[in-house]
Amino acid sequence: MKKIIALFVLMLGLGFTANAQQKSAKPVTATNTGTAKEAAIQQAATNDAKALNDFIPLTDSEMQSFKGLFEYKHRSLSDTNLSADRKKSIAETVEAKINATLSPEQVTKLGQNQKLLKQLTGKL
Repeated sequence: MKKIIALFVLMLGLGFTANAQQKSAKPVTATNTGTAKEAAIQQAATNDAKALNDFIPLTDSEMQSFKGLFEYKHRSLSDTNLSADRKKSIAETVEAKINATLSPEQVTKLGQNQKLLKQLTGKL
């Protein structure tokens, strides 16, 4: 009877050890991948906001607003399963928000630089 109890305790202990190792291994991998992807999105959004600021001087609050908009764009476009219609819809949404935020003179100036406008909106 003592051997059966000892064997039961040993098996129970090994079971807990095995489960603890599996649970801690999974989140570390997911966190590292998510952090790298998030950093790339943040960097791309910052680059877009700086490019717009270099072409059209913006206030600090406008820079923060546009950075958030460009983060939305990059997060949305990072999904590989998007259809062409969905990508076009995202680009139109971003362009509409840019046009709503900027003054008419700034919109006209940005409209003259089609290369920058395509970069900022994500149009193909």
